[in-house]
Amino acid sequence: MPRVLTFVLGVIIGQWLVFGAVASPADYHIRAQRAMQARDYLEAMQLWSQAAALQPSEPSFHYYRGIALARLGLRLSAVDSFQMALLLEPAPHLARLVLQEIARLNQNGGLIAQETTVPLEHGLGVWIARVVLNDSRTGRFLVDTGSSVTVLSPTLAADLGIGGGPDGGTPVELQTLGGRTAGAPAIVGSLRVGTLELRDAPVVLHDPGPGLDGILGNTFLSRYQVTVDADRRQLHLRPLTRD
Repeated sequence: MPRVLTFVLGVIIGQWLVFGAVASPADYHIRAQRAMQARDYLEAMQLWSQAAALQPSEPSFHYYRGIALARLGLRLSAVDSFQMALLLEPAPHLARLVLQEIARLNQNGGLIAQETTVPLEHGLGVWIARVVLNDSRTGRFLVDTGSSVTVLSPTLAADLGIGGGPDGGTPVELQTLGGRTAGAPAIVGSLRVGTLELRDAPVVLHDPGPGLDGILGNTFLSRYQVTVDADRRQLHLRPLTRD
């Protein structure tokens, strides 16, 4: 199991010791780890389910539960558990592990590059999805089918080493809530939503707004039938049928 989660789980143990709980989520986690080592995946899944029930806001329990479900061959249930982990905004390292597991399960299930379903976050009347850039960074992108371009924040672009080209390129005009503005064009080597990936994705460098890393527009979304399930808070993307 990834050691990066040791500190977080140590904090959980401390919290439950302070409150004097008889059976803490960490107790179930330790027992589940032992069950996994013994290849008793059913027992491990049940124990991590109990841990998640006691502390539902801890994303690592949903992640490990998904691992056990995958070992049992329950692929769809595993994906649901991984998506729950993502909704809880895990640390970047854990988020990468979760996305890798979802991609692996979809690939094994024959869904790679065909369609995908990812969790959505609802805020201030908009939907936000997690987008992976260059297989190294995960950003919060507003899903906007009305935007003709995909926007990337200059700050995240700088972190990824993405620039607007040696001459800056011809500025792309944007229509925002504050009026018309412009941003520098750039190329992202890889832009991925769930298991769907666009290589050499064209973007425009501009501030997407507070708390956001970008805006997912039609340079990506136009390739798919876009369905937002508001009740389940999920974004479903299915390739458009070509005649």
